[in-house]
Amino acid sequence: MKEEKIFNFLKFKNLFIFIFFGIFILSVFSIFYFKPKMGLDFGGGTLIEIEFEKEKPNSQEIKQKLSELNLGEVIIQETEKNRVLLKMRKISEREKSQIFEKLKDAKEIRSEMVGPTISLELKRKSLWLTLFSLIAISVYIALAFKRITKNLSPLVFSTISFLGLFQNTIFLLGVISVLGKLSNAEFNISILIAILTCLGYGINDTIVLFDRIRENVLKRKTKDLSEIINSSISQTFSRQVNTSLVTIFPVLAILFFKVESLKFFSMVLVLGILNSTLFSLFVGGSMLRLIIKEL
Repeated sequence: MKEEKIFNFLKFKNLFIFIFFGIFILSVFSIFYFKPKMGLDFGGGTLIEIEFEKEKPNSQEIKQKLSELNLGEVIIQETEKNRVLLKMRKISEREKSQIFEKLKDAKEIRSEMVGPTISLELKRKSLWLTLFSLIAISVYIALAFKRITKNLSPLVFSTISFLGLFQNTIFLLGVISVLGKLSNAEFNISILIAILTCLGYGINDTIVLFDRIRENVLKRKTKDLSEIINSSISQTFSRQVNTSLVTIFPVLAILFFKVESLKFFSMVLVLGILNSTLFSLFVGGSMLRLIIKEL
């Protein structure tokens, strides 16, 4: 029978945890220093409906023409045959006239402002949605992992899972803050969806590891917790890496083919999945060993 190869991951547990909290601190700094650039969904903005007298260009052509004006995110929604609705940040009359200079053969049908009241309500709901997701997932972990030994309680698994999800959320908010400064990336509904997707993906990775640890503890081939954790990580390592790569490759295709409207969405998704996978492989087990000294 082939002998199982076990790598001593916990040998570097202090380094893994240091990097984990280092990323968290840098992300918090990025959020407060650069501040996320709010998109139309959260920050309010301008709606302009226009009609083309001749043939209407496609959305990509319109975006390309407007990209030189530094308007930030421009959402284009087709309405009637020759009409489109442009959604963007609050703009001045001068900027509006520049839009029509770029879009020749286009005339204004209507324009209006999206008030901050709607945006504030959406911000509040999004914040509660994210917090509810974090708490609900943590409660689920606590219920799913019943007390295995005297020291290995479900509260430990739940706490570690919550820390991983919370760090990943702050990390992604930090990323979008930096991208907002460097590339005019805006925090909008699609970015929120990407973050929530990463939370679901991250908890799946963590459950895979913790479930294997639980199985190995119940088998009790050894009472050494470090050996059990190292063995569990080694057993799930290839599965977690392969699952992450299979998910990441299609998302990278969006970046490769330069789908402009999904560029930042795909970047956040890739970084969130990578961060989640690294947490479950290197940090989750390290934290468990740091908290629990013996079974």
